[in-house]
Amino acid sequence: MERRTIGRLGRALLGLAVVGALLLGAAVPVAAHQHFSENGQAGDGQVLANGQNHPRFLPNGDGTFSSCVSYGPIPGNTIGPAWYGIETAHHGPDSGDPGKGDGCYTADGSPALGQDDQNPAIR
Repeated sequence: MERRTIGRLGRALLGLAVVGALLLGAAVPVAAHQHFSENGQAGDGQVLANGQNHPRFLPNGDGTFSSCVSYGPIPGNTIGPAWYGIETAHHGPDSGDPGKGDGCYTADGSPALGQDDQNPAIR
């Protein structure tokens, strides 16, 4: 049986590819967007909570993602008092410590990649 080695350059390239993929996966923020209620008729529906948004989502390392007030806003957006309720309505119950008291909302998967629950009436 023939044994092949990658060599120093091959290992370096493989390592860079893996590190790049990990950085990209960790850095993918939830796209900044206003949340809309779905209109039963034609049209976009209504902007919820006057366009307030949630704090950025960051991975927890266990497959869940948390949006915490301490993480700060997604650049160009405003965090308002309605953020927790909007995320609960959009993605379902808080999978972390339930309630807004801890300042965080935890999703079961990446909301940016559609891995968490999605309420079809809110987009």
